Amino acid sequence: MAAVGSLGEVWTEFPDGDEAEFKRYFACFFNAPWQQVMVGAEKPFAMHLYWDAYFSVRKITPVSSLTLADLTGVGQGLTRFNIVVG
Repeated sequence: MAAVGSLGEVWTEFPDGDEAEFKRYFACFFNAPWQQVMVGAEKPFAMHLYWDAYFSVRKITPVSSLTLADLTGVGQGLTRFNIVVG
């Protein structure tokens, strides 16, 4: 099964402070606390600290009828982005 959604905010400029300050800025940017919305929030903060960007996804809908070509845009003139979500 796959899911599709719309890209929301993209956060790329982070504070240089400690974990508490980072999470405070995260909450301000995304209007939600880290523990509530971050995938893998239960893992040590160090696992997330060196990412280049954080993003939100809106309107996630499960789909079961998509093919790999549908997801990649092959043959449809679409731009393909390689995004790995951890």
